[in-house]
Amino acid sequence: MRFHTLAFILLLLAVILPDLFFYFKLKKHRAKFFLHMLNLLPTTFFMTVFFIMKFNNSNEYQPELFMFFMWMNFVFMIMYLPKLVYITFHFLNFLINLFLKEKIYLIRYAGVLTGMFLVTLFAHGAFVNPKIIEVRQTEIEVSGLPPAFDGYKIVQLSDAHLGSWGKKFRYMEPVIKKVNEQEADILVFTGDIVNNFCQEMNGWETIFRQLKSKEGKYAILGNHDYGDYSRWKNIKDKQANFAAIKENMKGFGFKLLTNEFVQLKRDSDMIELIGVENWGKPPFPKYGNLDKALMETDSNVLKILLSHDPSHWKGEVMGKEKIFLTLSGHTHAAQMAFKMYGKVISPSSLIYEEWDGLYREGNQYLYINRGLGFIGIPVRLGVARPEVTVITLRSKKQDT
Repeated sequence: MRFHTLAFILLLLAVILPDLFFYFKLKKHRAKFFLHMLNLLPTTFFMTVFFIMKFNNSNEYQPELFMFFMWMNFVFMIMYLPKLVYITFHFLNFLINLFLKEKIYLIRYAGVLTGMFLVTLFAHGAFVNPKIIEVRQTEIEVSGLPPAFDGYKIVQLSDAHLGSWGKKFRYMEPVIKKVNEQEADILVFTGDIVNNFCQEMNGWETIFRQLKSKEGKYAILGNHDYGDYSRWKNIKDKQANFAAIKENMKGFGFKLLTNEFVQLKRDSDMIELIGVENWGKPPFPKYGNLDKALMETDSNVLKILLSHDPSHWKGEVMGKEKIFLTLSGHTHAAQMAFKMYGKVISPSSLIYEEWDGLYREGNQYLYINRGLGFIGIPVRLGVARPEVTVITLRSKKQDT
């Protein structure tokens, strides 16, 4: 588990500064000694946790430790985010009182209520939202679509991050039900089946094999599937881990596409399905090779591309008109998205131009699935719920 120095420093500051504030508040009001100790307990605890996370050099698969750290991140958020919010409101209240003859405390009280709201929001995001599987359906019109593919149904899954689920196989039960209800022509998985380790997939084979489609199940790799986010004793161990992940995907019932393509045939018509390895902007790796994947394809045939990172769309795909649809994941919609005044807002928009749902440029489409799992912190806030995507292809009617 890698824990970058900048994140480590910011987290330590987020612990120390709020608790220093409350320490001086308690001192000002001459609070009893045990209250001072009670205030310092979370400080000591979380600083210890973050030091262990930073300097834990184990290169072994440790699911219990990973789950502990992930849930400690959650506890940290519901404790310290409200504290930081309250301090911000308290400071605003202080500034306003500088200009008033009679002091007010309304803004400070608003900070308390906002903090309570955040605790409720995060609790809902951890224990309710991850179990609400949203089926998002969309139709796209395709110029020159072969007649046999009019009405062709693609179901997309992405970003399971099985290591974040532990062995809670029941999480997949509603996913299986909703996927199989769609009666998909093909089912695709667009990367990040694990966080780092092949062992995360143990026990899941019989679960994933319950997913059904009429004409095949296909998958690609995401940035987490290469083991790049762990320390390894040697390169052979990393390579063996990667090889096992690829083999396990086959055991899950998927044909893994690594910079290659397959032909999807219906009657006498055909389109091509291309899958590339992860192609991302720094700091994410570029293992994908679109030119290699296209090398033996038919230049006259329409194509669907599976590419984990949506930045690939504008990076290389746009302008290749025969690739009419690109399916991606990766962003998770930052596991935090809210609908306001008819628009969905998310921190993802600060990093990615395209981060959720359907996008179009000319005759080319991009769809980004929000994923099934989570990473870092076990929450999905607002409308950033786990997703099953259903895309139906339609022949574009000619203008008369």
